[in-house]
Amino acid sequence: MEVNSWYVRACKTTAKQWVWAVPDPEAFSRKCEKSVSPEYRDALRFTGFDLEAFETVLFSYVGTFVTLILLLGLDLFLLLSRSFEPRTLFIMGTLTFILPLIVLCYLSEYVKIKASFMKISSLGDIPEILSYIIMSMKLVPNLEHAVFFAARNSERPLATDLKKLTWDLNLRLYSSMDDALLSFADLWGRNSEYFKRSLHLIKSSTAEPDEAQRIITLNRALDISLEGTESLMEAFAEKLKTPSYILYSIFILIPLALVALLPAVTVVGMKPEITDLILLYDLVFPVLAAVYSEYILMQRPVAFIPRQIPDSHPDLSDIAQKKRFAITLSVLAFLLIASSGYLLLLIGNPGEMVSTEPLEGYLPPTLPIVVGGTAGISIYLYFSSIPYKKIRDRIKQMELEFADSLFVLGRRISEGKAPEEAFAHTSRTMEGSKIGEAFEEISMNLFSMRTNLRDAIFDEEFGAFRHIYSERIRNTMLLFTESVHKNHEAAGASIIKLADHLKELSAVEERIRRSLYDVTSTMRSTAAIFAPLIAGITLALSEVITKIKKLRQKCKQKNDLLEYKTISFIPSLRRGWINIV
Repeated sequence: MEVNSWYVRACKTTAKQWVWAVPDPEAFSRKCEKSVSPEYRDALRFTGFDLEAFETVLFSYVGTFVTLILLLGLDLFLLLSRSFEPRTLFIMGTLTFILPLIVLCYLSEYVKIKASFMKISSLGDIPEILSYIIMSMKLVPNLEHAVFFAARNSERPLATDLKKLTWDLNLRLYSSMDDALLSFADLWGRNSEYFKRSLHLIKSSTAEPDEAQRIITLNRALDISLEGTESLMEAFAEKLKTPSYILYSIFILIPLALVALLPAVTVVGMKPEITDLILLYDLVFPVLAAVYSEYILMQRPVAFIPRQIPDSHPDLSDIAQKKRFAITLSVLAFLLIASSGYLLLLIGNPGEMVSTEPLEGYLPPTLPIVVGGTAGISIYLYFSSIPYKKIRDRIKQMELEFADSLFVLGRRISEGKAPEEAFAHTSRTMEGSKIGEAFEEISMNLFSMRTNLRDAIFDEEFGAFRHIYSERIRNTMLLFTESVHKNHEAAGASIIKLADHLKELSAVEERIRRSLYDVTSTMRSTAAIFAPLIAGITLALSEVITKIKKLRQKCKQKNDLLEYKTISFIPSLRRGWINIV
């Protein structure tokens, strides 16, 4: 259960601090319990939030009210600080009305959104969970023992639901493990029909009288889950193209087109306010793009979840000094670049590099401030993240080599070889690779330290994989260590099957990248080349139009002055002619 979630803490705090705002708390609680839908109750149970319905409803109301008050206060501050045009006031009023409604919808539906995201994210856990269950069923044909084994050994989010299932079974909420597993299959069958079918096959294997037929049924259950995961990933790849094109068209091309139209808009007499442009390009478009991107990514079944690399990693021992160096370097870069425009003006603007009038010079004095800020942030992010990237690249390389090494390891184990001999043979076969070095270290630990297999791999002091933060490698090796001492043949066969699964999922991920290459490459070229080019041309056209307007104003002033002098001269000439006559 996610008792430490920000949402749970916020709901609990709101229920304690704002209960005075409800005239009759008990009646309000009963009304909320009746008003929420069964889907909402299922989502609340699935997320594990220790919350009542009235707490979530009260938090959504209070959050909306607080957002409205903050926006009204901001509007009042802006109105008192300066005056705005009617169009800007209309935009401010619209945002003040719409944003609280968005907050209300988000907070009231957060439980459903969280449950949906957890289900999608947990679909990648299915092969591992089923591998634990099937491995245990092959060794000991007891369904309850197999579910306990998977819940105890897996660290994936789906294992949390299995632990809750076993807890409910101990509380006698289910009459037997068969009923509990069927309920669990129905709950997850809404998101993964493959998982539901696999669980039904696992349950039916307990009724098989023949040992060979029981093994075939269990293998078929694992095959179905692997095929289902691959199908989900391929379906996501097929469905991702259209949303990506929509994201690119609406949130990239349309803003660029509007930028290109700005000079033409000023020619016809419309003059957009700088406030409107800031709200549109710095608030509306980024927020909509982020929300739509999050919606696209929420539909993706996650096969492999990247783990966070802690600062305790040996390669990060001096990360604090590197971050301080990055901050110092970024601040110096910002100060030097940002002040360059004004420094050039102070020394007389040599070569007229700084523009003081439209279409004069090469850069405005404020441009180095933007460039300096961008350079400072980029320098800090680069130097502070490059140590983590090197570790991730090394882990990614090991993951690419891991599936091939599993084939070799699984073959040797299935032949009945000892683990230390199997790891030594695999390291010699994979010589020159990162994973080969790790397997060699495992073999050395087993030969020299006379430790057990689990400690040789995962011990926090000398384990070969103690600093390899990869879910797929760690979970596969955990499964191997739990099974190899019970049945070499079953362990070897499971390792080989998992290797096939890893290869297939890697191929699916590669197909996803290739299918999206045309979209991502277009976005990259637009951001790097076409967007700056269009913005530069638009700025030049705007400066040309501004200078033309100024010239027209000067000409108009000169013409008015000439016309005034002419009109003043004619009466004097007439009077002089009359005097002569």
